[in-house]
Amino acid sequence: MLYILLAVFVVILTFILRVIIGVEPRTLVTLYLLAGIIVLFGFTVAEMPTFGSLDNPTFNEVPQRYLEQGVEETGAVNIVSSVIIDYRAFDTLGEATVLFVAIAAVAATLRSH
Repeated sequence: MLYILLAVFVVILTFILRVIIGVEPRTLVTLYLLAGIIVLFGFTVAEMPTFGSLDNPTFNEVPQRYLEQGVEETGAVNIVSSVIIDYRAFDTLGEATVLFVAIAAVAATLRSH
């Protein structure tokens, strides 16, 4: 039933925007895509857990394991370095790659001007 109401709403809105107001079809497609992205982000934010709640996925056994067994598993003396280098190496590599590409893009832009 909800999908039927949504379809009727879109048809009526398209008729109003296209025929009465005179909006171009390409602009309509752009507006609908932006509206879809906004709705998708809205549902995503609505499904996020409450900030500071003990039910959050961040409050699980992984940080406790890093603290308790990080030195034995990685051999690193510094627990922060062991997490960054050993446990989250691919994530750190991705962040370093993004940083390098951003710096290269800024340098190329500045050099061309």
